[in-house]
Amino acid sequence: MPTLPSGSAVKTESAIPNARAFVRSLNVLLKFARLYGLEHARSAGQFEVCWSELQEAVGSSGPTGLLLGASGSQLLLDGVPLESTPAERSFADLLDTAGVASICFQQGVDRDELANLVRAFMETGPRVGMLSDRLEQYFGKDSAGGIRVNEIRFVAEDAAYSEARVAAQLTARTLGADADRIQDWFRSPEKMIQLIAAAEGSHGVATVPGSAQTAGSAGVGQGSGLGAAGGGSGPGQGAGSATLPQLDEAELQSLLRLLAQFGDAAHGKNPKQLEQAKWQQKLATLPQNAQMTLRQALATVMAQSPSAKLDEAVLLRLAEDLAIRFALDRFQRGEVRVNAVRQLLEKMGHELETLRKLLRAREEKMASAGLSVESHGDVLDRQFWAAVPESGKRAVLTSTEAWCIPPRNVQQYVEELLKRGESDAAGDVLAKYATCVRSRDAEARKKAAIGLGQLAELYSKAASQRLQEAITQIGQQMAAEKDPELQTLLSAAFVRLSQESSSRRYFRAMQQALDALSDLEELRPTWVQSLRPRIGVENRVPEFIEEALTAEAIPDGLVGVLMRVPDVASEHLAVRLARSGKRSERENVVQLAKAIGGAGARHLKEVFRDAHQSKAATVAGLLSRLDSAAVEELWPDRLRHGGRGFHDAMVRQLSVAGSPDRGILLTNAIELLDPMALPLALDEIGMCGDPKTADRLAQLAEGTILPETSDYVRVKAIEALGRMRAVSAAGSLYRFVESRKAFGWAYPEEIRTAAIQALAKIDPEWAQGFAPQSGLDGKVLALAPLDPIAERDVVRHRRYKRVKLPRSVPATITSQRGKYSSSISVLSLEGGLLNGDVQLAVGTEATLKIPSGLRSISLQAVVRFVRSHQAGFETIGMGIEDRAKLRRLLVSLGGADGTANQEAHRTV
Repeated sequence: MPTLPSGSAVKTESAIPNARAFVRSLNVLLKFARLYGLEHARSAGQFEVCWSELQEAVGSSGPTGLLLGASGSQLLLDGVPLESTPAERSFADLLDTAGVASICFQQGVDRDELANLVRAFMETGPRVGMLSDRLEQYFGKDSAGGIRVNEIRFVAEDAAYSEARVAAQLTARTLGADADRIQDWFRSPEKMIQLIAAAEGSHGVATVPGSAQTAGSAGVGQGSGLGAAGGGSGPGQGAGSATLPQLDEAELQSLLRLLAQFGDAAHGKNPKQLEQAKWQQKLATLPQNAQMTLRQALATVMAQSPSAKLDEAVLLRLAEDLAIRFALDRFQRGEVRVNAVRQLLEKMGHELETLRKLLRAREEKMASAGLSVESHGDVLDRQFWAAVPESGKRAVLTSTEAWCIPPRNVQQYVEELLKRGESDAAGDVLAKYATCVRSRDAEARKKAAIGLGQLAELYSKAASQRLQEAITQIGQQMAAEKDPELQTLLSAAFVRLSQESSSRRYFRAMQQALDALSDLEELRPTWVQSLRPRIGVENRVPEFIEEALTAEAIPDGLVGVLMRVPDVASEHLAVRLARSGKRSERENVVQLAKAIGGAGARHLKEVFRDAHQSKAATVAGLLSRLDSAAVEELWPDRLRHGGRGFHDAMVRQLSVAGSPDRGILLTNAIELLDPMALPLALDEIGMCGDPKTADRLAQLAEGTILPETSDYVRVKAIEALGRMRAVSAAGSLYRFVESRKAFGWAYPEEIRTAAIQALAKIDPEWAQGFAPQSGLDGKVLALAPLDPIAERDVVRHRRYKRVKLPRSVPATITSQRGKYSSSISVLSLEGGLLNGDVQLAVGTEATLKIPSGLRSISLQAVVRFVRSHQAGFETIGMGIEDRAKLRRLLVSLGGADGTANQEAHRTV
């Protein structure tokens, strides 16, 4: 099968605003044209704007064109609902009232066609006909132009009959309010029955005088009949309730012709038209069955409402119910198929042209007054369907002719089945209707595609399985369809059903939609590129993931959906993992990522290798859980070319991800990491507790590797050895503590303190015995690094005790933005909490100075979070003497007396 032309425009996200702008401009243009005319300066200016936006919208709409549709009071653009403002709702109501399902603007549209479309909407009055007729005149089925109008119809019909939409004209509910001088006898059903009786007498048929007796002789009880007096009952209470003579088509046509003449006479002002003798003669010329049928119908009116008058509404009701009953009887007897009912009604409707013109005039008056008028076809469809018995409805809707039934009638019947608990029967109806898009008949496919778009919400309410089946049928037909117009309609239905499956979380149906796109992509890649963003699965992946993480179990089918969009899913999972605060939450993210399979891991590897540093760092954590070898292979090169911020982000990502291999990964990168990120990495190496890293840490502590590094980094390495209980490093630690020189200890106080604290975990007996002679304050030694607490459900354990200060400590902050004064309310060896108007962004590096004695404590920190009048900072470097002073400050403020908060949780 040939693919779409390669040069066709692709409907991308950028094309949607163009189309929406055109719809708004068209709506404004129609209002200007009605108010001022199309030649007015304001209308002409708006026309140019509208034409320009139409060209842009169609130019970017792709080979299938731009489809503007209406479903009730909702405008749809290529199947996607537009924002529902009063202007859009009024436009949708106008289309719906006119029986227009959608308007397709194709690539070849020109200015004259747009002008004709505006004229069709702006012309009013009985002489120009109804809007549906004007649209048919300009854009009928035989039109080969760039605008196609798709109508809402009850059954299949040939376009040649579209001028004679009988059902639309038969079902109007009023004849006008100008005939208020008609004589009382002409408005009385009783007098009319007497005229009919006199006419029957001319054929030798006995008359039945009197009003009540006449009604009784008609065989119609008080509870049956047309219900025409009120003009509001359905056919089930109308002609269908009485036993009518078996009319043939010619007899009914003669009766309808007489009713049309009667309506014309009642509406006119010429008294000669109302002469009794003239009407008695007309009645006498009716076939006998037609006379009996009319008398019976009039008797029914009297039985229901003795005071009823034969005004225009009652007369029209008679015509409606007689036509519906005749069509229903023939349908039930099997004389006509359901797809021929409409043609039958149209053929009879030619006799009611006069009534139709009167009704048009009335509707134009109502429409110009801003009232919503239900189309004649809609009314007749609804009444006919209400009269069809239950068995007939089910038989039609489970047949290959289900597409002939208007979507609103399908919806009504299915909803009734669901209310009765017959979900299987409702599902069968929906499944059969969906198969109609694969019909050999192009008209059937067209109507079914339009109907499926309108019934999308019903499919989602009924059952996910039926929704999935409908998507399957449309997807298969999309691959086979060659007609561009039908491709547009199928696309709109496919998008609507897919969106419903997303909103209802029917993941199996979503899988089917994605599979259909995958199959179609091989044949029509350009088309698929325009459909994917409209379906919006990728945009909803974060929602799906979040809901799955909070649910007790992963929803059925979700993994299958994520497997079909592995690139998007894996990236969102990587972002979600980085935001995890609990270990259980993190593990759920990892399990979901593993369920996607190798495609997700391969995509993350490509991103980590090729993407910008900020994005590469984002995926590093999850990639370390899925494929740590890939991180080990790629990240040395990335570190060499990455800045300080990238190094910091990488260390934090690996820390949050909790990969068992993170210790080895970080240890192997010690010589590549930025000096400001190295202390954080050493803390994480120690917290992971991998003994394989001990030798490298010992070498770093002794200065064998990175000999030029700061003593602060050596202290961090010593603390990491203590956290992992590295027995192999005990010899080095003994030397740090015990070594002396001529006038004191060989190593600085902070290194000795860190070493004896580490030995307290490796060799507690030795440490306890040596501590009194170490020359170190016992309270200072008590402020030791914290170990991870296994039972705590957190992703990053606190490294040091946090001290809530009894009083705020002043601090001076210096960054690239300047110098600020602040205060510290919470402090530890790893960071703290600043108070006041801190004008620092997250990630800002700054120098903090804390007054302490003659010389302030100076440390380098990075801002981790900012909230109202607070900012959290984390220490990334400081001098060895400053750290010793900071430790003594914390001890003096209560950091070693048991008042410190020792609860471990994620650091700030």
